[in-house]
Amino acid sequence: MGTPSQRLSFAARSLIAGGFFLVAAAVFHFIAAAHISMILKNVLDAKSYEFLEPIVSFTFLLNGVLLLPLSFSTFSSAAGIRRGESWAWWMGLANATTVLVLPCLLVATMGLRYFSGAPLLVAGAVSISAAGLFMMLPLLWARRDIALPNRK
Repeated sequence: MGTPSQRLSFAARSLIAGGFFLVAAAVFHFIAAAHISMILKNVLDAKSYEFLEPIVSFTFLLNGVLLLPLSFSTFSSAAGIRRGESWAWWMGLANATTVLVLPCLLVATMGLRYFSGAPLLVAGAVSISAAGLFMMLPLLWARRDIALPNRK
């Protein structure tokens, strides 16, 4: 089971790994945004393209921008988790929950039919789900080692 220090250290390392996953996802969104225009142009008529391209491109850029502070706050919470600070546990828990919700939102809004023809979407959803679980489970395991204000 390990010592409290080992559990906290493992949870912190897991959050750091999750933070790097989030940075990678942000970079992927920025790279994909540069290619969205070409992809949409090949599958949409001119009028639909004119309407949808700015919205879809903006969405990819917005996701990339929002994933960056999520990753930075995940790194910050990892440092606090290592010290057993309760604020860091709550922040890490909120970030891990956010990451776990993302693939669920994809399936809820897009349905499973989009996944069959989009292997990159499947890879992204699986890797984000794995990152979220990799962040969440060690946090829950280390919960008993977090110093609550009334337990110090």
